[in-house]
Amino acid sequence: MTSILFACLFLLLALSGIVIRKVYYRLPVKELKRRAERHDRHAERIYRAVAYGSSLRTLLWLYVGLTSAASIVLFARNTSILVSLLLVGPVLWATFSLLPSTRVTKYGRRLAEMVAPAIAWLLNYFHPLLSRGSDIVLHRYVGTEHTRLYEKEDLLELIERQHWQEDSRLTDEEVEIIKRAVQFPERRVHEVLTPSKAVKTVLADDTLGPVLINELHQSDQDFVLVQNEKKGDFVGALNIKKLGIHTSGKVRDFMHQNIYYLHEDDSLSDALHAFFVTNHPVFVVINSHEEHVGIITIESILKKLLGHIPGEDFEHYTDPAAVAARHQRHKPADEEAAPEGEETPVKTDEEVVE
Repeated sequence: MTSILFACLFLLLALSGIVIRKVYYRLPVKELKRRAERHDRHAERIYRAVAYGSSLRTLLWLYVGLTSAASIVLFARNTSILVSLLLVGPVLWATFSLLPSTRVTKYGRRLAEMVAPAIAWLLNYFHPLLSRGSDIVLHRYVGTEHTRLYEKEDLLELIERQHWQEDSRLTDEEVEIIKRAVQFPERRVHEVLTPSKAVKTVLADDTLGPVLINELHQSDQDFVLVQNEKKGDFVGALNIKKLGIHTSGKVRDFMHQNIYYLHEDDSLSDALHAFFVTNHPVFVVINSHEEHVGIITIESILKKLLGHIPGEDFEHYTDPAAVAARHQRHKPADEEAAPEGEETPVKTDEEVVE
């Protein structure tokens, strides 16, 4: 009878080892470290043990294996070895199969926290030996963990799942940017161009004055195309943002005199490359018959990539005082209060988890 009780006790210890293992590896080590650095009490307590990596994994496997073997041997004293295996084996199999798909309970968390100091103490002495053994097994018998990603659609599905994950720290804007970046190479120029019917044109000999400049600003376009004569070829592009209320002279004096072209079926990646090569902010878009179908700007491409142009409305990049004041305005209060010449103390990883 005593051996049966001890057999049940060792089986219970084996199951507790499986529960502890689940708690320790519920989160990636990097995430657990981040939470410990943010003074999450649970993370701080168990990171002491989890920080040992493969050594902890080996120790837990040894613990579960030895306690399970002890349980089988003790059961076999009162029954046959076959019956003992049939008693212990299904229990362990069910636990290993069901636990990964269940939530971590508060009892499991408490148990993992309670034994963490003892495990860390053991690993402090046995880490070199355990790590060598685990490294040999990992290099010879364990394959690289698969990402479960095969195509772009799999990555987009993962990003969508991340978006709805309760403890996700990715903002809606960051998730949207990632999705747009993944799909960016598939986008074509014709998806983001300003059609020719909506593109305003001016003549190279038109005189710039308050009336024309106001009319151009009201068009809500950054660029207009320039022609020598109506229905003639384009000879340049005019940047409306560079025109002030006091600008005067001919259009040809302020226009970009080079015209660059993109095909409507070019990818946005090709278009972005063309912008970097030419350093020109606007391209005329043509079709296979060399007909003008619209224009595309670097701003429209970035909006397609990012959803919007990030950052606040700031245009005073020629003013060093304005640029400096912009960062001074956003400086944290504790950084402003720090005496000049002194660095703000930062805790090391060791100090955080101690």
